[in-house]
Amino acid sequence: MVQIRNAAVAYKTLNGLICVYKPSCVSVRQVQHIIVTHLCRELNDLPGRPLEKRVEIVGPTNAPMEVKLVPNYADDPLVCGPRYIHEDIRCSWATHLGLFSSGVLLLGINDGTKLTYLLNTARPTRAFKVHGQFGKGTDTYFWNGKTVERASFGHVTRAKIDRVVAHIQAAHQKTMYELSGLHMDSQTTYDIASEGLLRPANSKLPVIYGIKCVHFDPPNFTLEIQSVNEYDKYLWTLVHDLGVQLKTVAHCTAVQCIRQGKFTLPLALLRKHWQMEHLLNNMDQCRQILEDNENLLRPKSAQLTI
Repeated sequence: MVQIRNAAVAYKTLNGLICVYKPSCVSVRQVQHIIVTHLCRELNDLPGRPLEKRVEIVGPTNAPMEVKLVPNYADDPLVCGPRYIHEDIRCSWATHLGLFSSGVLLLGINDGTKLTYLLNTARPTRAFKVHGQFGKGTDTYFWNGKTVERASFGHVTRAKIDRVVAHIQAAHQKTMYELSGLHMDSQTTYDIASEGLLRPANSKLPVIYGIKCVHFDPPNFTLEIQSVNEYDKYLWTLVHDLGVQLKTVAHCTAVQCIRQGKFTLPLALLRKHWQMEHLLNNMDQCRQILEDNENLLRPKSAQLTI
């Protein structure tokens, strides 16, 4: 673990990327606030720099005067307030997670905000486990919405789900090439695809690279989705569309991000570990991942003009 000697050294060390696990029903801004609050509290609890002194000249003016150093109470934390406050620590996220989504969340602390910006523009793929349930449809396509319809789902089998999700994946890949103006059988398309994943130039266009059913226990099921530019409501709609294509209805019950780029769940810190010692150790692990995978910040894959 990282050895912390005093507040000044600890503050200078807080520059980098951290990977935390965002709980469901906790917003990203609230996660930011909790982490920054913990860091400020722990920095203020550590030994700080010595208090400044002020020069005081005492004695009669018609005789030799005495010059001495006395404590400067204006520099005392009891007078001027805590040494470290929220405004002293910058924090930003790489890719947003919705309020009802949970999982891997990358945050940049101080100079690490530059890394989150590069990750955001590089748009590494994210993997999600999307949990759904057949038989009930809601107006928001999520479990907390108002129930608007019900339908039987006894005819739904694992083979039918696999067939539909394979069709969804193929349709997304075909659309990518069509919007780019490339022919699927051309040499140019092959050359571009061989350079790496095709990412849309428009950061607001969701693209699915892979989707499969990893669990099926009627009425519950779980999809594993690899994608970029996705957002929670888009994944909810995907579950609803799956139910429609299977001639039934479905709604989403949970969304969990299990991977972002090379950052996976085992690396993500749980809420009980959002303490300085664990965060600094996690920061070193993230720094090592970025050093071993330089293409995370500057991918070599083609950018399609869509």
